[in-house]
Amino acid sequence: MTRTERRPPPDDATPRKATLYCPDCGHESAIDGDWRVEHTTVDDRDRAVYSCPVCGTVITRRPARLALA
Repeated sequence: MTRTERRPPPDDATPRKATLYCPDCGHESAIDGDWRVEHTTVDDRDRAVYSCPVCGTVITRRPARLALA
């Protein structure tokens, strides 16, 4: 029986786990990639709002302390 060596997939083959996708235009990038990040305060809570750099769609809102950008 021969043993096959496991190789990791090429970097461009599998998106990273923290990849965000725009549902409107299909843009994708790592969470710390090219997303526009605006810091706001809503209901006395600091938020980071991630928007698509291509079409402007809001992708996610996260607590600012958890935001990477």
